[in-house]
Amino acid sequence: MKHERKGTCLCGAVEISVNANATKIGACHCTICRRLSGGSAFLALHGDDKLEATGAEHIGRYRSSDWAERGFCTKCGTPLFYHLTVGTMEHFYSAGLFQEDDADFRVVQEIFVEQKPDYYAFSDENSERKTAEQVFAEANE
Repeated sequence: MKHERKGTCLCGAVEISVNANATKIGACHCTICRRLSGGSAFLALHGDDKLEATGAEHIGRYRSSDWAERGFCTKCGTPLFYHLTVGTMEHFYSAGLFQEDDADFRVVQEIFVEQKPDYYAFSDENSERKTAEQVFAEANE
């Protein structure tokens, strides 16, 4: 029985492990995520407050806001995660890390939808959509 998913950065220096039941993908359209992702949404697999990684010495961190930091591989530059530094302290892992094991991934939520540019769209109309105002209101509950 499989207990975890494993994903790696481009060069393989960092390997991230998450629960095998993690299948829900969130898409963030905020300007920071789009800049980080090369112009499209940051697609992220929901994790928890613990970072399970080998090659941790190759993980760089960048504080991108008052409430979060971004993790990346210092050898190849691959975006690894978005980490809340307040509240739940959760990690959201770049979905692209898990390419060998992504058959059951589903986009279930899109956030910062008012910041999404018109040049791309997702085909699944069943995902939950939230504005920045809704995201921040929930975080402050």
